[in-house]
Amino acid sequence: MINESVQIEQGKLYQIRHQATKLYLKGTIHFIVEKKLFSTKELDEYYLGTSIKEEDFYTYFIFEKYLPTDNNIELGNIVSILNYGQQYYVSLNKDKKSEVTNQCYAYLGQEKHYFIIQPEKDVFASNINSIETSIKNNLVRFTSIHNGYSLHSHFNTYKTEKVAQYHEVTGYKNQDENDLWEIIPVKENSIKNFIPKIKKYEPIQIFNEDIIILRNFWTGWALHSHQINYRSSKAQEVTLACYEREQNDLWIITKLNIKENDDGIIRRNDEIVLQHKQTKKFLSWSNFLTYSQSGYQVQGLNSKPITGFQLEYFENQPLRVNSPFLIKIINKNLYLSQQNIQTESKAGSQKEAAFVQKFSGSCLWVVESRNK
Repeated sequence: MINESVQIEQGKLYQIRHQATKLYLKGTIHFIVEKKLFSTKELDEYYLGTSIKEEDFYTYFIFEKYLPTDNNIELGNIVSILNYGQQYYVSLNKDKKSEVTNQCYAYLGQEKHYFIIQPEKDVFASNINSIETSIKNNLVRFTSIHNGYSLHSHFNTYKTEKVAQYHEVTGYKNQDENDLWEIIPVKENSIKNFIPKIKKYEPIQIFNEDIIILRNFWTGWALHSHQINYRSSKAQEVTLACYEREQNDLWIITKLNIKENDDGIIRRNDEIVLQHKQTKKFLSWSNFLTYSQSGYQVQGLNSKPITGFQLEYFENQPLRVNSPFLIKIINKNLYLSQQNIQTESKAGSQKEAAFVQKFSGSCLWVVESRNK
């Protein structure tokens, strides 16, 4: 496991070790060949495998944060994973099958592919009054925010002769122990002329009437609404949408009963409302159960609610981009969450939002971005 004193940061070199096989993620020098009935085609994509520990460029990876506000890499961050040797990105394509096990296709590609760094266990497991986001001493999952598949490996080796020495890497939908990875720092100065790409960032505070994107800490999916109504309640549907972001992911955050001399900064335990920017509907709740029966329906309503929401458990400071929190209905023990089931309207790959009584990691949220 990672030494307690080591902070994982973007722009530095790391090795990624598979927990079950103890082998290391590696980009290969071999292009993937697509075989068709009467032809073959060499793709601009490299095989991705695992192998025994080697100190070479192809077992080194660099994390690049999506919309960074600091350099630290923590649980709940969205990152792309760059192979240092090939300068290509770890990617998962759910529409293609892997060579050996017919799981989700994994490869190194030119385009950035984003993963949410998930903890092995619930972040509230040891202390329900705090949120632990450090990767130190933690195994992690890298789960694609494009499709929900997790980076995965196993004891099966590739069939293709030129990469037969490598264990297959895939994507897997139903999480298990073969999705767990350990991040291991590469010793500084081990690569001649390598300079870590470390930048300086200023914290981004959230103010009254800011336009924001809210995303789930656990999955990386954005709180979303659209002009589709629930069949059951006839109210506007609220869902979770995967990457890429779009206009229906935008919300306006407003303090309820704001005072004249208020500086407008959103703080812990402020009572707030959320209005969908596109449809002008206000985030609200209902006595209707969700389609999955897992909680209460999350709705968009025409009128501003009399009672708002409280943001809980983030650090005792102004609300900032990328700081996790809970969204609780004032005077009710109900928390906004994402459910792992398709929404009632079956709109694309969108997932169900629900208000639930028992909070867990799926009830954690962060402000992903702020627009003035």
